[in-house]
Amino acid sequence: MFANSKKIVLALIAAVGFAVPSHAVHEEFVEGYEFSSSQASSKMQERPMSLYKDGKVVFFKGDSAYMARIGDTYELVDIEPCPELQDLGIEGTFAYDQKRRTIYFAKTDEVGNSDLYEAKWMGGSYTEPVKLEIQGLNKVRKAIKGSSTVTAGWTYRYNRISGFFNPTIAKGGDRIYFSADFPKKSFGGRDIWYIDRGKATDNTRWKMPENASDSIIPMNSNARDDYAWCYNDTLLYFASNRGGGYGGLDIYVSRLKTITRESTDTTTGQVNKEELEIWDTPVHLDSVFNSSSNDYNIIGSPKICLFMSNRTGGKGSDDIYRPAPFVATREPELVPDFTIDEPKGFHWVLMFFDFNVATMKPEYEAQLDELVSAMNEFPGAIFEISGHTDARGSDTYNIKLSQKRADYIKGMLINRGLDPSKLVSVGRGFHDPVIPNAQSEAEHEQNRRADIKILNE
Repeated sequence: MFANSKKIVLALIAAVGFAVPSHAVHEEFVEGYEFSSSQASSKMQERPMSLYKDGKVVFFKGDSAYMARIGDTYELVDIEPCPELQDLGIEGTFAYDQKRRTIYFAKTDEVGNSDLYEAKWMGGSYTEPVKLEIQGLNKVRKAIKGSSTVTAGWTYRYNRISGFFNPTIAKGGDRIYFSADFPKKSFGGRDIWYIDRGKATDNTRWKMPENASDSIIPMNSNARDDYAWCYNDTLLYFASNRGGGYGGLDIYVSRLKTITRESTDTTTGQVNKEELEIWDTPVHLDSVFNSSSNDYNIIGSPKICLFMSNRTGGKGSDDIYRPAPFVATREPELVPDFTIDEPKGFHWVLMFFDFNVATMKPEYEAQLDELVSAMNEFPGAIFEISGHTDARGSDTYNIKLSQKRADYIKGMLINRGLDPSKLVSVGRGFHDPVIPNAQSEAEHEQNRRADIKILNE
């Protein structure tokens, strides 16, 4: 998606919207869910997942391949060995073209170069893997200090690496996205690239690699961008350790965008306009999906969303994580057993809110009358009402829920005669807990509260 700088100078004219609106597969699980280690995980490190025949999921443990069906409870079920994939030399993710019954994957040769290969399903098994014929990359090579290089065409080899990794399929099998360490046309580090299937009349199996990121609205970064997965040809998920994340590899998503671009021929001065599809600025997924550890290899369907992570709390090093709805178990006759060290001045704490609920428990509403009496003793005061949640759920969701709680208390106070102009409501999510690192439901409940303080003391 880079322009030829010798012929044209580019200028972004206007964004005209997304090419095809698409529901992101992760959106259903942003609110009301947490991700936990799948029953497919074990103490042995799981290797990256890929979607396979009939929407099934394949993952590796050591040299063994396993296939699982996506169940109705956001879990991988009917896990069984998949011997047909074990001896192909698959490294990382693979791309499966069901229409052509062909699998594409990266494989490392004897000198450490990783190329893309294909194998076809014939006679009940896959054929011997064959290296893809990619335009400009199949020139005569000669060994240099134990490695190899291209003596003609588009050079992509350096530092003993021929960087083709973790492919994923798109455009009905006519495009393969992959990650690569190519030095040319790169944003730095490892980037997301793609190749398109050539036309039969061109006598080209696959066209020359193109960087998937536009130079005006960059999707790739100067860090590691890897584990691309394309959904519905309009969403590209990938992992990156770029700045601004939570730590390690984090998961991002980019939407396909249509822009109008102006190109000026530096020789003739002629100005042309064209509409191009590019990947938009990536969005960093929130804390439901990302952690301070490595979170990567997200895949999904309308039924489920899965990713790999080595976060704490798993069964092994790198586990498969799947969504699980929150289940909050209430303890009978819960009574708070703590004391808050109140700062000087006015400070009230209203307890408690039920899990995932913005309205206060009826047994605590009687405290509002006492609160109103105390607030009326400060006729010139402006009060802040801050809502709080426990730590379960995404940051985005908890901020919204805590704001609803603060607004609810504000409304109750207004109904009791307080001046709305003297009340400010704010949601703080789970960023100011009474009990950090709460574990039991009793501890979580104590963090679900509303604080009332004077702002203009």
